[in-house]
Amino acid sequence: MGVAGRNAVGTVRARPVGEGVAAMQWSEYSTAERLKRLRGAMTQEQLAEAANVSVGVVRKLERGGTASLPSLLSIASALGTDIAVLLGQQAPRRAMDRDERAALRALSAATHDAAIGIPTDTEPGTVEELSGVVRRADAAYWAGRYTELGALLGALLPEARARYDAAEADEREAAAGVLADVFQTAGMAANVWGSRDLAYAALTYGRQIAVQAGDDLRDAHLAATTAWVNLRDGRTAQGFALAAAQADRIEPKMSEHDPDRLSVYGQLVTNAAVAASRGGAAPDTAREYLSQAHAVGARLGAEHARGRHAQPFGPLYAATQAMSIAVALGDTGGALRLRDTIRLDDTVPLATRARYGLDVALTHVECRQWDQAADTLEKVCGMAPGWVRHQMLPGVIISRLAGVSVARLRGLAHAAGVPLAVR
Repeated sequence: MGVAGRNAVGTVRARPVGEGVAAMQWSEYSTAERLKRLRGAMTQEQLAEAANVSVGVVRKLERGGTASLPSLLSIASALGTDIAVLLGQQAPRRAMDRDERAALRALSAATHDAAIGIPTDTEPGTVEELSGVVRRADAAYWAGRYTELGALLGALLPEARARYDAAEADEREAAAGVLADVFQTAGMAANVWGSRDLAYAALTYGRQIAVQAGDDLRDAHLAATTAWVNLRDGRTAQGFALAAAQADRIEPKMSEHDPDRLSVYGQLVTNAAVAASRGGAAPDTAREYLSQAHAVGARLGAEHARGRHAQPFGPLYAATQAMSIAVALGDTGGALRLRDTIRLDDTVPLATRARYGLDVALTHVECRQWDQAADTLEKVCGMAPGWVRHQMLPGVIISRLAGVSVARLRGLAHAAGVPLAVR
């Protein structure tokens, strides 16, 4: 007897399933129905080939039958999701096309192979050359060019590992830094694609390399990203504890003005504040850490990313997260004041500006300003179409737009890649 079995089916068929559907609703479908919906435009034959199982296994599952655990794991991986989603224990959180699913599978293999140190036949580039490719991958991440990002990481991870393994003593530290940064970007990519286990693994691999190299600041930066994955995973208490502990560990002295250290510290206290505002700690704790973030941003004076890598931190980023925290704490008045004062420029990455736009749209919803909310969401969908499809908030906003026509809601839902329940 296989593992899958058949869940209670019920009669929930009218609404398509996707990013904005609660886990309880998703669990009401049978495994057969979930598999069909996750498969989407893929044929049964294509899924079977991608999962390296027989097409008979796929057909049997979609008829309500069972399959072995290894088969289920392979099918979930081929669909670019977790087995918990396939079995109904967790709702799917994002829309992925076939190219992105393929990129995620390649990223998973490359990440684990690089961690193990599986040899590659490719002659690795120099540390300087690979650093340039890391910056290009980082830029693709922030611009929402995820298929390009997956292709870059799939090639970059084995090369970075090969360069690290072959490095002489005089370049060992620099090679370790490149490899740790690639693992960090891989973790960020896996996180946005909803593959939390892969994100945690990539970031842990990166932290191991950083610790071996004695690079405390890189280790703390990777921890900051891990805390953010905790937030996306609903593990707010763990995210708060990790960010707060790492912030204490690397807190700069008042006389210290190293922008790299200030940037990482600012990211950590900001992540602690966001986690606290979402239930990871008390609201007053969120405000306390946010105050520290503003102070660090003021000391920096401008946006700065440690080693020109990952999230830039500065006064503008601290302001965007103040908006997110106000929304999370239900402080609509504070959110409105921030909306009227924050002016973002190109020093803030596209993904960060888009996330701020979603918080503005949600604030409009809270004020029953339906058209303004729809306008703002439409603008976000236009400026960051690749990024927005992997976010949960658009589905929340669309579901609450009570004063907007169904025709316009359909257009917004299509642009955001979320399902629309016609009311």
